Amino acid sequence: MPALAATLTRSSLASLNSCFVRDGLVTDSRLNPAGIRQNRRPDGSQLSNKCSPVVVLAAGTAHRRRKWPEARPLVSGRVTRKALVLIKELKTKPPTNEDELHQRLENWVKGVRPHRRDLIDTIKEMDTADTRELLCQVMQWSLSEDWYEADARDYTKLVERFGKDGRLGEMERAFAGMEADGIAPDLISFSVKINAYGRAKEVEKAEAAWEEMRLRGITPDAKAYTTMMTVYGKAGQPDKAEQLLDAMLAAACKPSLVTLCSIITAYGLAGRPDDAQRVSDKVLSQTDLTPDCNTFTALSAAFGLNGRTDEAVAAFKRMVAAGLKPDDRSVARLVEAHGSMDRQLALLLGEGGEGGREEGRMRRGEERRVRGRGTGEGSEEEQLTGSATSEEGRVKGREASEEEKLRCRQAVKLVLELEGAGIRPGVETYTSLISLFASHGLVREAAEVFEEMQRVGLQPNARTYTRLFQAYALAGDMDSCSQVRKTMQVLGGRSTHP
Repeated sequence: MPALAATLTRSSLASLNSCFVRDGLVTDSRLNPAGIRQNRRPDGSQLSNKCSPVVVLAAGTAHRRRKWPEARPLVSGRVTRKALVLIKELKTKPPTNEDELHQRLENWVKGVRPHRRDLIDTIKEMDTADTRELLCQVMQWSLSEDWYEADARDYTKLVERFGKDGRLGEMERAFAGMEADGIAPDLISFSVKINAYGRAKEVEKAEAAWEEMRLRGITPDAKAYTTMMTVYGKAGQPDKAEQLLDAMLAAACKPSLVTLCSIITAYGLAGRPDDAQRVSDKVLSQTDLTPDCNTFTALSAAFGLNGRTDEAVAAFKRMVAAGLKPDDRSVARLVEAHGSMDRQLALLLGEGGEGGREEGRMRRGEERRVRGRGTGEGSEEEQLTGSATSEEGRVKGREASEEEKLRCRQAVKLVLELEGAGIRPGVETYTSLISLFASHGLVREAAEVFEEMQRVGLQPNARTYTRLFQAYALAGDMDSCSQVRKTMQVLGGRSTHP
């Protein structure tokens, strides 16, 4: 028996040693004649026999350690135990088709006898990018279950989810299904539907939904008015938004600061900052609203977007004079007033006129969808840059004029002065500086701003990488574009065009 034990021990150690050698590790373990494990240090000195075999890293590999990826938590908040059972099953092993999903859900109902709260927790935790399609299927299934007792809020959530995804046909069917089941849509349901049409630039359908809501005797509140005004603003129709504002004031419905900002932004995007200031003065004079930081920021952005830097700075100074502390977004809009990347791209991509910016965003979104399908001619970098790197729009090798350099220096000086006053620049401000330098052909300075941003410990977001990518694209530096794109893929970033 002792001989057998020694043989088994030798065999186990030999197998273990082969695994260590394969993984770049070395173990120096021996068996003495008595069959007891005898351990030795790398220099040959013997360790205590009571110790287990010691694994010693091979020379030159001591600094390398295997880093296991961090496991993503199954849930992000508190859920019931019954909900956790379903979440774990759906996330760890997603169903391959709708029939399999329904079978699992029915088995879950039979097995744990859930309550309404259990399914609500499940739906809340399933609202992530990788499980969104599964979420819609679960929500649709829940509406047909008697034990769940679906109400208008449940249907509204499904309508909102389809609307955010741009699936208007399914959204309309879900809205019609609510009425077919005897549940009357309320103010929130119509507001969500109107907002979905606004996202898709379907102004006529949004107006039809608004009129239907009024015909049913539903009185809109400030949020509903703001939603419809935002639809007009995105469609480049600020005059209609102001008409709705007048109707709102006539109905004794007090607008909020969010309402005011939506009107200001609408006129700013339409290239009419003076009207934005006029509407702001009118609303503030007819109500007891006190402008906040967002209101002054919207005014500054409206003037700055249209190249009127002095008025943008004046709006910023009024904010400070009112005792408000500017935030990172306020400083970023002021930096963009000195010459933003968005305005330069608008010229290159031909995005002029009312609604041109929104049209440009839709065009860039289509380019991203083409990239996702892997179709189109040319390299991936050329597809990413789109029209910005065309022969007509390329600014490769363009030298910035002295006036442009002066504007950039003024923007940097402004940021430094604000930092000295205790307003530290954040991610938005650094991103705007990158856009400013790149729009004037100062790509090297844009890259230096990006490096400084990382040096001070700020984490770039997807918009930052997008602006840096566009800077290199406008300069024709495709190698740097490729490096930025790879970094975005590693970090999971996606291009965004605010």
